[in-house]
Formats: sequence, C-alpha cells, structure tokens
Amino acid sequence: MGYEKEQAKAGIEKLVDDFKRNKSRLQNQAEAQIENNFIRPLFKYLNWNTTNEGLAVADYEFIVNRTGRGGKRPDYTLQLDGQHLLVMDAKQVKYDMHDPRWLNQVYAYGYSTQNLAPVRRIDFAVLSDFEEFVVLDCTLHVNDPRALRNFLVLNWTCDDFVNQFNRLWDLFERENMRRTARTRHNDAPLGLWALALSPRKVKANRTPPDKAFLADMDNDQNGWRVRLAKDMKKLNPAADGTLITAAVQLLIDRLIFIKALSDREIEDDYLAQLAETVEKDGLAESDNGWFAACGKIFDKLNRFYNGNIFKPRPELEAVTVANKTVRDIIRSLQPENSPYNFAVLPVEILGTIYERFLGRVVRTTEQRVKIEEKPEVRKAGGVYYTPQYIVEYIVKNTVGKLLETCKTPADAAKLKILDPACGSGSFLVGAYAYLIDWHIKYYDTKKQLSAADRAEAYYDSDGRVRLTARLKRQILINNLFGVDIDQQAVEVTRFSLSLKALEDTRREELYEERSLFKETVLPDLNNNIKCGNSLIGPDYFSGKMFPDSEELRRVNPFDWQREFPTIFSSGGFDAVIGNPPYIRMESFKDLKVYLKSNYASHDERSDLYTYFIEKAHKLIKMNGRFGMIVSNKFLRSNYGKPLRDFLKQNGSIESIVDFAGLPVFAGATVRTIILLSSFKPDGNKIISYTPPLSIAEFDSIVNGSLSLDQVLQASTYQINTDSFTQSGWSFLKKEMTELMNHLQAGSIPLTQYCNGQICMGVKSGLSKAFIIDESTRKTILKQNPKAEEVIKPFLNGRDLRRYHIENKRNYLIYTFHGVEIQRYPAVEKHLFPYKSDLLQRATKQAWYELQQPQYNFAKFMDAPKIIFPDIATEPRFALDETGFYSSNTTYFIPKRDLFLLGLLNSRLARFYFINTCAGLEGKNEIYLRFFGQYLEGFPVCKIDLSSSVDVERHNKIKRLVDSILALHKHKTEAKIQTEQDLIQRQIDAADREIDKLVYELYSLNEKEIRIVES
Repeated sequence: MGYEKEQAKAGIEKLVDDFKRNKSRLQNQAEAQIENNFIRPLFKYLNWNTTNEGLAVADYEFIVNRTGRGGKRPDYTLQLDGQHLLVMDAKQVKYDMHDPRWLNQVYAYGYSTQNLAPVRRIDFAVLSDFEEFVVLDCTLHVNDPRALRNFLVLNWTCDDFVNQFNRLWDLFERENMRRTARTRHNDAPLGLWALALSPRKVKANRTPPDKAFLADMDNDQNGWRVRLAKDMKKLNPAADGTLITAAVQLLIDRLIFIKALSDREIEDDYLAQLAETVEKDGLAESDNGWFAACGKIFDKLNRFYNGNIFKPRPELEAVTVANKTVRDIIRSLQPENSPYNFAVLPVEILGTIYERFLGRVVRTTEQRVKIEEKPEVRKAGGVYYTPQYIVEYIVKNTVGKLLETCKTPADAAKLKILDPACGSGSFLVGAYAYLIDWHIKYYDTKKQLSAADRAEAYYDSDGRVRLTARLKRQILINNLFGVDIDQQAVEVTRFSLSLKALEDTRREELYEERSLFKETVLPDLNNNIKCGNSLIGPDYFSGKMFPDSEELRRVNPFDWQREFPTIFSSGGFDAVIGNPPYIRMESFKDLKVYLKSNYASHDERSDLYTYFIEKAHKLIKMNGRFGMIVSNKFLRSNYGKPLRDFLKQNGSIESIVDFAGLPVFAGATVRTIILLSSFKPDGNKIISYTPPLSIAEFDSIVNGSLSLDQVLQASTYQINTDSFTQSGWSFLKKEMTELMNHLQAGSIPLTQYCNGQICMGVKSGLSKAFIIDESTRKTILKQNPKAEEVIKPFLNGRDLRRYHIENKRNYLIYTFHGVEIQRYPAVEKHLFPYKSDLLQRATKQAWYELQQPQYNFAKFMDAPKIIFPDIATEPRFALDETGFYSSNTTYFIPKRDLFLLGLLNSRLARFYFINTCAGLEGKNEIYLRFFGQYLEGFPVCKIDLSSSVDVERHNKIKRLVDSILALHKHKTEAKIQTEQDLIQRQIDAADREIDKLVYELYSLNEKEIRIVES
C-alpha cells in the first residue's frame, strides 16, 4: 500500500529534519549508509518499491548497477514497466555534487544510452548526498565535464524537498512519473521531461553518442585519426598512406579496448597508467618514446587477453607518434573526462561507428596528410551501416533456425556461420549474441549444473546462469567466420567480436577462471576472420607470371578451399549472412571478364551484390541457410534475370521482406529487401512475402517499440512461384494476380501502343546555367532577339498535375549539337560564367551544349504530347499543346491522345501503377516512380471497332477528357473560391464517369472493381 500525499510529506519532513540534526556526524559516513538511511527512504515515500519486494528480477524498480572496485557506475537505474527512467548515484555528504567528476560519472552513463531502444534510453541522471539533489539532462552531447553545470534541470537542497514538496511529488512520485514518462516523445511532454528541451528541439540539437564518438575519431580538423596521421607523417616522412592508415587504426583500437575494460570495471585502470607513463616520458614536441615506455603494459595485456588487440604488430613498430598527441587522446578517453561509458554503450553501436570510420583512409604526399573517402565508397554514395533490427531479424531466421535443430552445445558447436563481406562485423556480432543467448537458455533449463557443465556455465550471486569466458571463446572459434577485402575491416571485426566476448563479464569471475584454466581470455581470430576478395579466386591471375603488386593488392584474390579446408571437406558453411556492397559493375570493368566466366548471374549491368548472392549459395552446404539484405532491383530489372534464373535453379527462396523505398539506410536511396533462402536444388513452390510497410509501422520498428517480427506477422502472405516470369517476379496476392492477368488479356502494352516512344525529358548537365526565369529571358532577348530560337518554355516534374500544367514561367536554353553559339552572343554571355563547371562534365560536347543533345528531341518537344512527372503519389498525366521543353524529372509520350490520357489518369491505372512501379516512402504517403520501364507494360485496352458499344465508350472518354481539360482552364481563370469549388465538383463527376467507362471497357466485375478501388 502506497503513501497518500500528506503522509509522504510528513515522512519526508521528518527525514529532512533527521538529516539536518545529524549533519555533522554524517559528514564521513559511507555512501551505503546515506543511501539506506536517507535516499532510499525519500523514494520510498514517493511510492517506489525501493527493495523490489515481490517483484520478478525483470520488473525491479530499483536496479542495482553492480560496480567494481573503481565504483565507476552509478548506483541505481530506476525503471517502471520495463522502461528505464533515471540513473542515480549516491555520494558521501563531504563531496560537492557540482564537482565535474561526479556529474560526468552519471551524465556519461545516461548519455551513452541515447542510441539504445527507447525502453533502455535514460534521459536524466540524479546525483545526491541527500543534502544536495541535482538532476542532469543527459540527452545532449557535452564534451567538457566542466560545462555540465549548465545542463542541470534541478538544483535542490534537502530543504527543497519540503519547501517545494508539491513539485517533488509531481515530478518523482511513482505513478506521476509513470504517467509523464509516456509523454517523453511528445511535442508537449509533461513532468520531468517538460524541464528539458522539447523532443523537437532535442532532435534538432542533439548529437547521439555514435555520431559524437565518430566525430572525435574522424573530424577532419582535430579528430584522433588526423592528429595521429599528421604526427606519424611528420616524424616518419617515408611512411605512406597505407602504413599510416593501418597504424592509426591499430593504435585507436588498443586505446578504445582499454577504455572498454576500464569502463566495464573488469580490469585495472590502464588508461590512467598509460597517461601517467606517457607524461613521465616527456611532453615536449620532440618526445615520442611513449610506445616503448608503455611496452610493459601492452605486453601484460597481451599475455592475459591474447586475441588480436595487443599482440606485437610491425605497423606500430614502424612508426612513431608524439607523446603529447597520444596523451591528449588518452585523457579524453578517461572516465572523468569522457562523455561515453562503454559499460552501457554496446558493441553493436561501436560497430556502426567503425562502419563509417572504415569508409575513409589516410592519403599522403611528401608534404601533406589528407583523410578522404575510399574510391569504392564514393562510387557507392557513402557508407551505410546495417540497422540492428535488420541484423537481428536475419540472424534469427538463419542461425536461429539452425539452432532449433540442435539438442546440445556439442550440436551447436558444429555450425559454421559466414559473412563474406563482414565490414565492421555487425552480422557476426549479432550471430555471436544469438549463440550466447541460446547457450544460456540451454543451461538455464537444467535443474542443476553437472560437474562437466560447470566448465561451460555457472550461477552468479543472483542465481542467473552465466557462460564462462572459456565457452564464449570456443563459440567464437567454432562458429563464426568472416572475409572482407579491406584489412582494416578485418581488424575491426576481430576487435568487435573480442569486445563482445567480454561483454557482461565480471572482474572477479574472469580472474578466477584465468587462474583455474590457465588459458588466455580471448582467442586468436586470424583463422576465423580473413582478408581477401570473396568473389575473386587465385585463378584470376592465371597466365600472368608476375602480376603487378598494386593490382595484386587491389584484387586481393581469396582461395576459399585453401583458407577453410575443414569446412569445405564437410560440405561448406551452414549459414551465410550479411549486407554485401551495392556498386554497379561499370566501376569494375577490368573484373568483368572474370566475373562473366565464373558467375551464372553475370550481366553487363550487374550490381556487385548479385555476385555475392550467387557466391553465398555456392558456399552453403546442402540445406544450409542464406540471409542478406540486398537491393530489390534484381527482382524485376533486366540485369537481374540471370540471378533470378540462378536462384530458381540453385536456391530455395523461403521469404522476401520488401522495404521498397523505406529509409532503412538513412541518407541512401537504395530500395532494399531481406532475402532468406536455403540451399535446396528442388526449390520451394510457395514463399512468404511481406509488402512494404507503412511509415507508422516502420517508425515503430526503428524506435524499438515493436520488433520487425511483430510487424511482419500482420502483413505477410504466401506467393506461388509460378508467378515468377522471365520478365520479373510478381508478388501480388492471388486475386490481384488474377486481376492483372485479366487486364493484360484483352490489351496491348503501352510501349506497343505508342510505338516504343516513352521518352525522358532533357538532362541539362548544369541547371543553374541552362534554366532561366522570365526576367533573365527578357534581358537576353533585349540584347539578342534572335536568341528566341533557342530559348524554350520549360517544365519540371513538380509543375505537372492531373490533366493540367502549372506554368512557372521558366525557360530552357536549348543549345544542342550543331548550334553556332556565335549567332547568340547574349546567350554565350549568360553561359560563359559557368564555362569551367560545364567543362568538367564527362561528355564530349562543346562546353555550351546541353548534356543530353538529341537530334529528334525538338521535334517531339514542339509537338503535342502526354507528359508526366517521374515521381508522384498518384497518376499525374497532362496534355501539353504549348510545346514545353521539360527536365529529366519528366517523361512524355509524343501523342495527342485524349483516350490514352483518360486511361492513364483513371483509378484502374492508379491500381496498376501502385502494384508495378517501384515505391518511395514519403512522410505520410507512398511516392511512385513513373519511369519509362515501369510504364512499358501498362495494358491499353483494345477497342473492338465492330462493337458500337465499345466505340461509343471510347469516344465518350475522349469527350469527358476534353471537358476536364477545359474545366481546368476555367478553374485557373476563376478568382472566386466558390466558383473554383463548383468547377472542381464537375471535374470530379467527369472523373467518376471515366472510371466507370474504363471498368466497362476492361469488363471488370464487381469483385474486381472493389479490388481496384480498395
């Protein structure tokens, strides 16, 4: 039974009075006594279950954060309904609660949760010795602990518990906090969340830990990488970019790993030891002996942990770096200075940081050091890490399915899991986490652990099953394998897996195990994670006696049979998972001959991911499982046909999750699917398909309120692979497939109807030069009237509406091949300031020409045409009889065909386009891509000229379209809203009549009409 408000007030008043009367005696009392005698009772009066009496472990309200000798973690996490709300630390009365050391301790813990799922995200930290009670906003990045005083949202003394009791009750009383916590993501939050920045301002101003940490590592001006690289180049002039790139990363890896050991309190504070050693060695500009001075520390860590992190590396021996630079980086990582706490910042988040870090390398000249994107990253448009919910879903449906057949850990130990493009190791870390959870559940189901079991698992002091470091090490060695062409990625994957192996490890248990088994803590992963080109074998250089060393390094061939002989002698890998690179093969022309000879999925326009899909299926043993997130283009594109044929013959597709245009990879426009299959040459006839989710559903997955599995269950349906045709794979439901077949039956494809003339607008090459407004046009014509010959009225896709055009009075300077620019001096004068930009274009035309000159283009543009935008939320086909020239965000059909115009704007056409055009998800609606390739197959109904009924329907549609065109013109001219509304009602009525006539022409029944209109 809880306290009523007045009862709580009386109890807290007595508590404050007791504290003040005994203050002098309490000055040196231990933290635990302050907690038990004052802080816990304060929250008990606020109705919190401070002893967790009667609660299951998962429902504890006061979670004790187990801390080691260093006491670096705050004492408590407060939660309700599984939602973490506050982190709280108690201090002795003698300490100042405004000391940056103590503020940073709780702040870094809360801030480091900001990348976690909402239920694990902590926005506020409490620091108190009861005499002082401060609450800190942890949502924003604060790099200097001294600035944390500016982020206090409450700064009370114990007198305020009484003087401001009503506010204390409103903010911290258990039920009030439960209620207001639900508003934390609203635009108008309540309670404690109303004291901090509103969610909208936080979103605009906050820098989450992953982005902040990446900036610390990789900022072009003062990031760790550039500072270390410049030092190395200065002190080692002969060192090239490859050596410096490797040395910098190895050094950063070591320091981060040591920070993780320190933050997790499973090791001595080696950061402090390093800082002290470096400082002793000297901080003058010429001092650089720190690495040798710290050799004993690295050697000790190497002997204890083994693995790959601390072992001697020639890259680090080959270069020196200034003591002062290293000392500054070490100091910024120390707990009292750093805003990051690796006790709560998970390895998975660190992987996303490294994924982007790996996209850049050090380039050097004799004088300069520059950090720049790798060429392949530039070609791919950037680095896009895989979201954790995607990793977890793929792992669950590959590794998880395999583990369902395993009865014992011995069975599980036989599984071989591969990521052939492992990057920062996110999929392998995800697989590792799943394997660890499976083993914990296995031992947890036993009534008691046998003597043999206790070498693998044990009960901790809370009675929970924990795995030994020995078993975690064996899982790494037995189960997980990766390959990447980039040596730095290989290093990071080994690093990430090693950090994951030490997650949730307690110091005393680790040291006890070490003394018991006399083994190093971490395995050497050199035989598991390897560097090489997964797609290219050593036969690439057949016939070349001495391949060029640069080419050898670039191609980096990989011999699967030789590198993993044991696995291939047993048939191959059990699972292949990952997110392969998406890069068009135009970028790798020299590899095309090899790929064409070795891959059935090859096409001259193939994307790199298609080869990874084929290779993965060749690496899987019979009944092995495949799971990757890939581009969806191969499903329908011409270049995807060879891969589609390969999968039908060699893979057994089980499910496809279609994300279409949803922003799975923030900032990227690639449309993706999750493809799950197994290696069964006989194939599956029925597969599961999940159509694109709504934005609301997608957001619920991204913010962690629902799992991907939960959302997919509601919308997944079965597809018969008989619908997979030569031209592409269709995923429509049975009744929709039947309707689409019906539409095709009595029709001809649009491309045939218009003689293949579905054309794209003009690609200028530099819009700011060639696209001009009315004022600029008048200026040019005033100086040079003849220029009117090459200045054309112009449209963008956004100017095109259904049945009408919004003329924005823009113009195109149409200087195509063969134009004599000297005839138009005012035009040349206008273009001349852009000459240097225009000369950079890859095309060979004269500098003043459009990028896309076509001899017959003007003939099409000047004539009547049906014109439409390339992206829109609905069909927006208009008739242009003015002779507009249009941008490459438009397409057009060079016909004045009112019947076709009505057909393309009908509801039936909308149904067709929604189910055939690739989609892009906007904020509240789906945007369809009306590219020529998606329109070619649109079924244009054949008119039976012998049927007077059909002919009359055809002609009536033309008349109705003509009237809609006229009505739009009148609506544009109307100045009164009432008149515009009246005209719009007439347009709507004509639209409905056209829809009815279209249904009749296609002979749709009532059921089919309901499908179209649903």
